[in-house]
Amino acid sequence: MSRPAPKGALWALLAGNFVIGTGVMVVPGTLNEISTSLEVGVATAGQLITAAAAVMCIGAPLLAAAVAGWDRRLLLALTLLWYAAGHALSALMPSFGALLPMRMLTVIAPAIFTPQAAACAGMLVPPEQRGRAVTFVFLGWSMASVLGLPIGALIGGHLGWRMAFMAIAALSVVSAASIWLTLPTGIRPAALTAAAWSRVLRSPVLMGIVSVTALQGAGQFVLFSYFGPILKQSFGATPPR
Repeated sequence: MSRPAPKGALWALLAGNFVIGTGVMVVPGTLNEISTSLEVGVATAGQLITAAAAVMCIGAPLLAAAVAGWDRRLLLALTLLWYAAGHALSALMPSFGALLPMRMLTVIAPAIFTPQAAACAGMLVPPEQRGRAVTFVFLGWSMASVLGLPIGALIGGHLGWRMAFMAIAALSVVSAASIWLTLPTGIRPAALTAAAWSRVLRSPVLMGIVSVTALQGAGQFVLFSYFGPILKQSFGATPPR
């Protein structure tokens, strides 16, 4: 049931997506530092990105069914607190072997938050405004690409990747509080039924859009992931330069 969006609710969801996106991109932004600190090659460190992508891709549809009955205010706030704990614990990991599974557990949060934030935004506004509301909330990810990644890289380059992870943890706690204070209770979008999933999967238009989006996203993140190592290897670039 649609209701007038509480003041700041959509902004809180946008900010949450910004934090989520920045946390996803903190590994590409600090790949050189992780590689050096944990004494592994850049290609090995890059497996953190691959593993996280697999968790988010597979986890999003599966977890959507698992959390279908949850109140979205509680769910989104807890998801951000999980994200905070995951990044804080990741910053304490002594080796790559310990960091990889912790990273995979941490990115369960993006697999839940982003799709559920979009569904939540659609229920906060009248039907004719839903497209605009969902687009607004997804701007958080666009902002993370433009601002979050370089900020994470800057922190990581000067203070180390562990401090960059701790910064994400702190931002996640602030964002969780913002969600809790602005979203109303009782928002429970209906879960997709098996019949609905079947219609989605059999729709050429929807599957075409998904395929194009997946291709664009894969290309974007492969490119973003190795900017830092390429600049360092080819031009000797360092954080101050």
